[in-house]
Amino acid sequence: MAARVQGEAAWNRWRVPWPASSATVALPAQHPAGSRAKVRCLPAVVKGCYKVSMLLKSKAVDAEGKVLHAILYGFHNRMAHHKTYLSLKQVEQCLKRLNQMNLMGSIQDLAELCPK
Repeated sequence: MAARVQGEAAWNRWRVPWPASSATVALPAQHPAGSRAKVRCLPAVVKGCYKVSMLLKSKAVDAEGKVLHAILYGFHNRMAHHKTYLSLKQVEQCLKRLNQMNLMGSIQDLAELCPK
């Protein structure tokens, strides 16, 4: 759960925990328990991994992050205490944390571990 941090700006008081998964296990296509216990959700997982990886790789997300950073940099002196500016700073902080999580590596590992 997120923990509250004292002494920081109002928009950045919550510490978001890192993803909990640090180990992976490959699943066989056929479960040893029998034919009724087949793993049927793996194609959906692979499809979801592909969609998320394409979204994270998209140039539009990268361009929007750069535009947001340029706007915040340009208006820092004039709008540093406005609520709108602080909200945009929070969005920028979330994008930074998303990049630091290295989700692309985790998603690629998950997609490689799923049997074809």
